[in-house]
Amino acid sequence: MHIYTEDQVYGYQLTQEEIDFCQGRADFAALPGGDLTALRASGARFAKILYVDTDFPRLKKLRKDLADFEKVSEMSFSSNRYLEFNPPKVNKGTGLKKLCQELGYQLDETMAIGDSFNDLAMIKAAGTGVGVANVSPEMRADCDKITEKTFDQGAVAEAIGRWVLPDYE
Repeated sequence: MHIYTEDQVYGYQLTQEEIDFCQGRADFAALPGGDLTALRASGARFAKILYVDTDFPRLKKLRKDLADFEKVSEMSFSSNRYLEFNPPKVNKGTGLKKLCQELGYQLDETMAIGDSFNDLAMIKAAGTGVGVANVSPEMRADCDKITEKTFDQGAVAEAIGRWVLPDYE
């Protein structure tokens, strides 16, 4: 499990495979006292929790089993290995809306690009929602456009070049 607080990321019962996967992506701290109870007692404010399981069908079943939990948490999948738990109504879509308000832009002036279920609210909220080549099949219908490349192949540059600055050289 990954536990994100306002200022630190903690790892809890991570496998060596997960530690290796996160190498260079996250710098985990040890849990104070070694368990979640001590972290809560410290007054830390939880920003997000990721439950880790590389068996995606099992993650889907877990989400279904925790359906009632959606009343108090925003749940989504990412990277086909995480079930994310965020505070209610906190997702990339609400983040994009808030950013637009802060910067004085309209949502229809934005483009959002993603590949996983945690990107879906943002893709739906944006003026142009873009899925990368390997976007989850269940999300394709919600995307206005699909790139030919994956993120690793340069999908963001492709999307900007094709749909934001097509005449720029």
